[in-house]
Formats: sequence, structure tokens, C-alpha cells
Amino acid sequence: MSKNMEIEANGEIYQLVAGFGFLHEVNKRVTVDVPNTKNKKEVGLKFMVASIMDGDIDALVDCIFCMNIGQTPRLKKTDIERYLEDVEDIDKVFEDVINFLSQANACKKEVESLMTSMQEEEKK
Repeated sequence: MSKNMEIEANGEIYQLVAGFGFLHEVNKRVTVDVPNTKNKKEVGLKFMVASIMDGDIDALVDCIFCMNIGQTPRLKKTDIERYLEDVEDIDKVFEDVINFLSQANACKKEVESLMTSMQEEEKK
């Protein structure tokens, strides 16, 4: 399993990484209160992955953007949007991103748990 995913946009190859930098960046975007404490838990990855699984293209753009943070060359959101507008199989991009996140050590357990929960909900 590769630690990087790549996309080609504007004739250039961009590296995407789903490591701890990515995890911390997306997790801090959504917080929830921890019951019976004054603490908050960062849960942005869970919301992002669920949104991508539901077909939310804005969540897909944000995910790709965050996976490119710290990489060179750097993607702009407009580059990602153009890429997604022009790609031949948008469903495959959604699938590839979810599969990549489900195999990345920093995200694997959270994504697996979410996928299992969603599959159980679908059975009901």
C-alpha cells in the first residue's frame, strides 16, 4: 500500500498524503462536547468521510486539499474543482479517496468503524 496518492491536474502530478498532519487538520474542523466534562473532542475526519461517502463533492475537495498540505507542488481549491469537473469518472475519485483513507495508518480505524456503522444502517 502506497503512503501517497497522486492526482494529475494542470499537467502536473500532485502528491496526497493522509498522515497525522492531515488527520489533525481535518479533525480540528469539527468538535463535539464530551458529556459530563468541559472537554471537546475533535471529530472532523468522521464527518468528512461520512460526507464523502454520501457523495458530497465539497467534502471531497476539502479532503484532497488537506491531503496536499505540506506537499510540493501545492494545489489550490480551484485546481481541485477544475480537476473534478474534468475527470472522466467522478465516482472512481470518490471511491479512490475513501479506499486510500481506509488504508492510511492515521485514518484506518476511524474510517473502518464509520464504514461498518454505515453498512449496518443500510441493512435496517
